[in-house]
Amino acid sequence: MSLFPLDSVRNAGIDRSLEPLLEQLRGEVAIFPWRPIDEIDAESALHAFDMSRPRLNVLAARIPRGRGVDISTGLGFLPPLLERIGVEVVATECDVTVSRFLTERGWGVKPYRLGMDRPPFAPATLDFVIFSEVLEHLRFPAISVVGELAGLLKPGGTFLLSTPNVARRSHIESLLSGENFLEPFPEDIPWGEDGTLAWEHVREYSVREVVEAVEANGLAVDSVLMTGWGDAGYEPHANPYVNEIIVVRANK
Repeated sequence: MSLFPLDSVRNAGIDRSLEPLLEQLRGEVAIFPWRPIDEIDAESALHAFDMSRPRLNVLAARIPRGRGVDISTGLGFLPPLLERIGVEVVATECDVTVSRFLTERGWGVKPYRLGMDRPPFAPATLDFVIFSEVLEHLRFPAISVVGELAGLLKPGGTFLLSTPNVARRSHIESLLSGENFLEPFPEDIPWGEDGTLAWEHVREYSVREVVEAVEANGLAVDSVLMTGWGDAGYEPHANPYVNEIIVVRANK
């Protein structure tokens, strides 16, 4: 049972002071010379930014000052936003070529494969760890993953996690209509290969599961907020439990 009272889950507000900075960043994404090596074109990159924009706002509004890391930064939209508000952040990615938007702008992205590599930081040296939209892609137990990252925090450091909510409204509606919200196994893979390797999301989590994974590592959850992708993040459902993204902030 979680220590954090789950009836305290609330919808996240939008920090309007961050929106001009996000609009500037959007312009930079639009003019960046995306190439085939990125496996994404300019239109797709802009769509990815627009979908993540409310989440970026919610995360940036809750980051403490100090030095920290954005684990598995992906295309790398969050670090430039944090830099604009005076937050010192380093980024990691399992394949740094994915983060060319950062590396070609002078960012040093550290290679790091969760569960396979030693973390590129000494234990208890960071003021914050951001773990955003990564957990659902991993084939490792959530408690173990959070434990490895929590060990990087200084006493009093902040852990900020976001991940899709398995109980979001679109999933509930699919089930009620007799459909399955889980990703199908692709039919074109060779017989005998692991079909789950083609899934974008290996496993999604409930609010309770995420909170309990964080608390199991000795972190004290101080807020659980819900938001969404794209426009849904700016106008979330009134019932927070059916929104798309869980955002947990906890302290060591």
